Amino acid sequence: MGKYLWLYILIGAVLLAALIISLVTAKKRRRARLLAKIRSVYGLVPKREYTDEELKKIRSYYERVKGGHYHVDDITWNDLDMDSVFIAMNHTFSSAGEEVLYDLLREPVFDEEELKERERVTQYFIENTPAREAFQLRYAAIGRTRKFSLVDFVGQFRSLELKSDFHYVIHALLLVVGIALIFYNVVLGIMVLIGVMIYNIYTYYKEKTGVEPYYISLAAIAALIDGAEVIGNQTMKELDPVKEYIADLHEHCKTVKSLKRDMKWLGSGSVAGAGGDIAQLILDYLRMITHLDFLKFNRMVRKVVNNEEDILQLYRTMGFLEAMIAIGSYRQTIPFCCTAEFVPSEGKTLSIKDEYHPLLKEPVANSFSEDRSLLLTGSNASGKSTFLRTTALAVLMAQTVNTIHAHSYRGNFFRIYSSMALRDDIESAESYFIVEIKSLKRIMDAAEQEGAPVLAFVDEVLRGTNTVERIAASSEILKDLAGKNAMLVTATHDIELTELLKDIYSNYHFEEEVVDNEIRFNYILQKGKATTRNAIKLLSVMGYGQDVVSAAEKTAERFVETGAWTLS
Repeated sequence: MGKYLWLYILIGAVLLAALIISLVTAKKRRRARLLAKIRSVYGLVPKREYTDEELKKIRSYYERVKGGHYHVDDITWNDLDMDSVFIAMNHTFSSAGEEVLYDLLREPVFDEEELKERERVTQYFIENTPAREAFQLRYAAIGRTRKFSLVDFVGQFRSLELKSDFHYVIHALLLVVGIALIFYNVVLGIMVLIGVMIYNIYTYYKEKTGVEPYYISLAAIAALIDGAEVIGNQTMKELDPVKEYIADLHEHCKTVKSLKRDMKWLGSGSVAGAGGDIAQLILDYLRMITHLDFLKFNRMVRKVVNNEEDILQLYRTMGFLEAMIAIGSYRQTIPFCCTAEFVPSEGKTLSIKDEYHPLLKEPVANSFSEDRSLLLTGSNASGKSTFLRTTALAVLMAQTVNTIHAHSYRGNFFRIYSSMALRDDIESAESYFIVEIKSLKRIMDAAEQEGAPVLAFVDEVLRGTNTVERIAASSEILKDLAGKNAMLVTATHDIELTELLKDIYSNYHFEEEVVDNEIRFNYILQKGKATTRNAIKLLSVMGYGQDVVSAAEKTAERFVETGAWTLS
């Protein structure tokens, strides 16, 4: 036996070396595949599909941190279809990245230096591909929590009622008793040991069901800390431009990095053997019969509660850096963009050249420059609503991610509100008109507050009521708002408003042509009020009888001449 000892040792060493080489090779292959994926999708429109549950989860970080300060409210967010814009911008690999990116879009800032800093970091990652890819590899390793938000669970840990550590120690002690009995009475000891193991496994699964989601969230926290620790320990000279963020990660990792080590005791949080790893399978059964992972779970929960702010700061910093990477990737998917020039005054100025909407396949660019409110006229489908959304989006992007879909942008800082895609509220039994006046009232209330001026986008003021009252009320509302701390961009079919408000609103319009029974829109913004009346002509294009069309035209002409309605 002795003469073969060295042979056995040699064989063992060879097998161990082969195992290590295999693990290292597999790790390199996984890294290579991941890097290839990162390179293949950078600068391309994301193809990911979202469920309503995922979009709701992505809001979680924003809901937690929005506080009482100004943010883009739900009406404005939905009016601008910002979920779709966010999806187009979401070039992230981790939950932290996408949730912080969402929050940035909901929280416009009023500090030019903050926006310049975001631009600096974005440009750094655009210009430094190796550093960007190194960061993205860590984010891809962290991954996403698709069904829950980590920040929700971090808060819920505070209210989690933990069983005492002694409760779990008893389960381990019962095993010791069973083993000890074997030395006293083998049959009795084995029976007691088997009984204790069955009891421990039964109670283990019963208790594990209640804390399983927390195991998963702790695994997500551990993955976040692991990624933050790797990035925080970087000392490459190429990373100097973001060294303050790296230092922040390193500092906050100090107090919570033990959570990463402790997670190894908890396993994957899944049922025994789910991972298919023999060593993990053995550890899973060991956890079941000893309940020692519950002891470690208690310790980790207390650690999370005591260091909640450190974890959230890690989440914010990690998410911010990936959000800046995503912005750089997004810029490569659009025709062109610019950064903002902000006017250092308390006025109301907005000037945009060649703005377009990124969600349109063939957008038409428009330009304007104004220091007072705008009134838009034109027929349906001529481009008024699109212009409102395009301009509102430009202002929002200027004050969040400094990526405007235009060739140039100059303006003040604004608080952005809209009242556009409203509908009846069936649940509260409110009519369209009630919903509309409530929406307008929130804009009027905001305009009476101090701070940056309100920039409001309104599509068809008071469309839910009759013509006489609509013109009377809307003209006074628009006049009142323009005289407050607000600038409005308003679309209307009521041509009377262009005359009533000509001294305080600048008139713009969109036109269409009816040529050979075809409707042609050029979607080009033009100065002045609309002078053409093509709505009745469109009836003919859509197949209405000529007698109806002619009669309608005569009725309209008589009203213009006499100011009274009479049927033909």
